[in-house]
Amino acid sequence: MKERLKIRLGDLVLVVLMIILFAGTIRNSQAQNVKSHPRVFFQKDELKEFADMRLTTHETEWESLLLICEKLNKMEPIEHPKSKLVFSFPEKLAAVALVQLLDPKQKYQETFEKHFWTILKWKEWDKWIDGKGKGPGGDLGIAQALIALTASYDWQYQNFTKKERKYINQRLVRIAHHFYEDYSRFHTNNFAIMNCNHGTNVYAALSAVLYGVDDVPQEYQKEWTDCLEHKYETLTSQMNSLMSDGFSDEGATYFMFQLKTYVQWMELRRNALEKGYGEPYQSLDWFKNASAYCMYSILPGGKDNFGGLARYADANPKFWGNPYSVFPALAKNLKDPLAQWLSSKLELKEVELWRAEKKTEKDQDQKSNYDVWRYIWKDASVPAVDVNTLPNWRFFEDAGMYVWRSSWKNDASYFTIKSGQHYQGHGHPDDGQFMLHRAGVPYIIDMGYSNPKYTHEHNVLLVNGEGQVGDGDVWCEFGEYPGNKAIWGKTDVIISTGNQGEYDYFNLVCDPSNMYPLKDLNFWHREVLACNGLFLIRDEMQAKKKVDFELLLHSYASRKGKKDAYEYTKDRELNPFHSKENKEWLIDPRKGKAPLLLVKDLSSSNWSDSVEEAWFYDNYLRKKDGIGHVQLGHVLKRRQKAKEASSLLLLGFQDQLEGKRVVRLPEGEGLQIQNEKGDILTEISWSEKASLSQLKFTGDMAGIRFDKQKAIEWFGRDIRKVSHGENTLLVSDKQISVHAFIKEESMVIDFNSKEQVQLSLAVPSQPVHAEINGRIIDYSFENGAMKFHMEGGMEQKLEIKFVK
Repeated sequence: MKERLKIRLGDLVLVVLMIILFAGTIRNSQAQNVKSHPRVFFQKDELKEFADMRLTTHETEWESLLLICEKLNKMEPIEHPKSKLVFSFPEKLAAVALVQLLDPKQKYQETFEKHFWTILKWKEWDKWIDGKGKGPGGDLGIAQALIALTASYDWQYQNFTKKERKYINQRLVRIAHHFYEDYSRFHTNNFAIMNCNHGTNVYAALSAVLYGVDDVPQEYQKEWTDCLEHKYETLTSQMNSLMSDGFSDEGATYFMFQLKTYVQWMELRRNALEKGYGEPYQSLDWFKNASAYCMYSILPGGKDNFGGLARYADANPKFWGNPYSVFPALAKNLKDPLAQWLSSKLELKEVELWRAEKKTEKDQDQKSNYDVWRYIWKDASVPAVDVNTLPNWRFFEDAGMYVWRSSWKNDASYFTIKSGQHYQGHGHPDDGQFMLHRAGVPYIIDMGYSNPKYTHEHNVLLVNGEGQVGDGDVWCEFGEYPGNKAIWGKTDVIISTGNQGEYDYFNLVCDPSNMYPLKDLNFWHREVLACNGLFLIRDEMQAKKKVDFELLLHSYASRKGKKDAYEYTKDRELNPFHSKENKEWLIDPRKGKAPLLLVKDLSSSNWSDSVEEAWFYDNYLRKKDGIGHVQLGHVLKRRQKAKEASSLLLLGFQDQLEGKRVVRLPEGEGLQIQNEKGDILTEISWSEKASLSQLKFTGDMAGIRFDKQKAIEWFGRDIRKVSHGENTLLVSDKQISVHAFIKEESMVIDFNSKEQVQLSLAVPSQPVHAEINGRIIDYSFENGAMKFHMEGGMEQKLEIKFVK
């Protein structure tokens, strides 16, 4: 009896163990079923909060979602999707799904179901999977549709039957796995492809299905998870080391779409791994600086402060991704006031979205851009920055992109130049390219999207008619990372003071030399000096033998009005260049309705010049009118055959130069700006031996500015000594760059030195206080000069106050 009891007890223990093991197997195989819905972009325990927001902080967003619902309610289901529609329509369907989830009393449940089932059952899915098409909308459209369909399934989970859920799961998994296998770019280790707007789309879409669908087969779960985590580790590492400044080599337009899909991916991942708000954004420098990259890419101009976007790479002047829906996520997760301004204060109309579906007046209401993502990600508690408190310049070091604007007003001047990292995709062979705008009007411009992409479309150098690495490619092959690091251009910002009210100065040097595959070229250096709204562009070139150097300057006539400033289907053949005597040109981009820009050649060597038609391959006009190779304005070409050459151009707006004249120095490269009486207002030179009447220096460049014949500002790059008349202004034991501004009771000097230096600085009177970067310094004062030492390796600001 006891023996039989032992056997039974043993059997019972075995059965219990088997049940536990079986239950564990079920839990492991159905791990995604443990969490209830909703779960992809927010959690079930957040549902009440999200529903209540529609009555408090999100009233306007809720009204916009209801407007979307009403539009879809009046539409018949779309049986055969067009590519353009696939980018946005499923997203609008997700808005209906969210509305019915947050307020089941709404009348749009039937609207949701008829559109949802139609999209899910599109025959285009099956044709693509069977190898008979590219799928609805190509990889970009497929990705956005997958994200929207999965979100809709998640938010409407309780309204589907068990049988319907099974069909939806199987359908989405089948589409997602084919998507995963079909796009080889998803598997590549090429950083350019991984990080382009196409790559991030794929990661977000696969994450949506992986984390949102219930019955993903176990082998798919492992394969997708391993792949996504590998890509996450690789990309985030590279984002923090190569893109920490927030830039995109594809330009601001494609950056916006890339940012949207990155945010979608991060939000899906954050929810799935149950991380709190702020992660993983707070550990990724790219996200921290992404808002600034967009902000400083926006041109001034127009009543709504939207003159377009700086046209680096394939950037259309309009947004592709929607700032109102993308930046709320950054504002919320980073508590970023700049992101909050972009998501709430930038007055953007739908007509200024690149892929806007309609352009009728009734669809240009700002609320029409308040979509489903904005509702989910908006945090009204984050304050928006006062843009007038932002610096008027910013340097994006990884991109080698410097941006300056005279102010944050709509009539501001805007200058930008870039020479830095390149990867692939929509990037252009354009290191050294610069642009100049004012009040949204383009004066010196980049042609924008082209296909193929040529160096001659930019304001750069050609050598023997040849351009930079990637020249003539459809998708520029800049080489595989990390090998392509050897070709990246460089930009060194020497000093940039910012707008101090009474002065605004910057000096920088670009080195795009390595981007030129031509072995004959030793170097090309481009220096920019800007002083209170005047710009000097100096180029130095050297080759192993005589070559044809050709410097380009592009401009075109744009129509009056901010919305059509870039609509160059009209007036694109007009010549905005008006030649004057003594190698001067006036650029008139608005046919006499905007200030003219003076371009004056101050070079010491002789450059031949001509203004010619500028032609390029416009992808947009080709799609719109069937015209591909088109003229876009004109280009000033300056040529010289030499082994060594240098060039100096002055750019200044006529209204700022009124009552002044620009005089080229007779020896060396430099200039004087004089008033009508002949008094010198400004003197600048790149030659120690030039015939300077007011300035003597030892170094590479120096300048001085006067007010009522009194020196109030002086500066120099890599100098050892600067004198004005008999007065020695600065003596340094090593090379140093400097900008000084003098007032009656104070003096502000910006310094930049690679090494520690010992300085002697002339001051108007006995100092009573001196500090560097807010730290009080030790100094001696004798015979009208301060002597002190300064640390090297960074830009420093010295502020001095004098005895009254």
